[in-house]
Amino acid sequence: MPRLTEEMKNIKLILAYLATYFIWGSTAFAISIVVKYIPPLHSSALRYLGAGIIIVCWCTFRKKPLPGGKEWINTLIMAFLLLAVSNSSTSWSCKYLPSSIVVVIQSIIPLMMIVLDRIFFHMEKQSLINYLCVTAGIIGVSLIIFSKDASGANLLISPLALFVLMSGSFSWALGSLLLRLCPKPSSNFYSSGIAMLISSPFQIATGRAMGERMPSIINIPLAAYGGILYLIIFGSIVAFSSYSWLASVEPPSRLGSISFVNPLVALFLGVTFGKESFNNQSVFGTVIIIFVTLMLWVDKIIEHNKGTDRGVIRC
Repeated sequence: MPRLTEEMKNIKLILAYLATYFIWGSTAFAISIVVKYIPPLHSSALRYLGAGIIIVCWCTFRKKPLPGGKEWINTLIMAFLLLAVSNSSTSWSCKYLPSSIVVVIQSIIPLMMIVLDRIFFHMEKQSLINYLCVTAGIIGVSLIIFSKDASGANLLISPLALFVLMSGSFSWALGSLLLRLCPKPSSNFYSSGIAMLISSPFQIATGRAMGERMPSIINIPLAAYGGILYLIIFGSIVAFSSYSWLASVEPPSRLGSISFVNPLVALFLGVTFGKESFNNQSVFGTVIIIFVTLMLWVDKIIEHNKGTDRGVIRC
């Protein structure tokens, strides 16, 4: 394959960033539409079943190598902690929480990774700004959790849904750190496709155990089918492959911008098209969390300029 010219590479970079920013920023909104008509865990399973089949078929056609030996540990961590647990919790939470709040809460995953790394893994030397960001992030999340409705008598947001969402975010943070310890697969795209296929039956089984039942196909509107198709093609294939390529060619200091751009995209979509509304307290909490992720990104840029980059923390 001919080497990309500098101009073509720049165009590819721009397109990859746009895909990662806007598609991943919009997935929660798409999920919130789908789960109105298809049970959350079943819709998540359908998404990853479809995407997994496409990715595995494509990688098999291109003769990409299967994971081998210890590389399967990487695949299984991705299948269970990142997909079966974390993304299932996202789908379930989108049924009971505003989609924009879901993405805002998930943007604290880098903060969870900092805490987990400090207590258990000790992979990175944490800076003072990281600890300040963790403290501010806790305050921001607390403001959202304890926001009251207009009457002042009830919480604005379901505590159970928030607990499930934050548990799923914790699972993603833990899985992301464990993946750093595992041998990297020869083809991360192939490994991800296999992980999607593995996670699907577990999501369906969990959904059935929770009482989920698929509605009749004729009772599912086109909007739900469109949402699933969007999540399969754009959310799980285009955005993921764009992010994977960016991770291989871009410094973490730039890649970290995804962590605070995604919530902004989600807020725009949720407020503009989903008619989602917030009180002053939850808005203030959201501003704090987005500011914290911005500060983490700035810290990454400073480290990169000093030549001491500690690696991207993916949200």
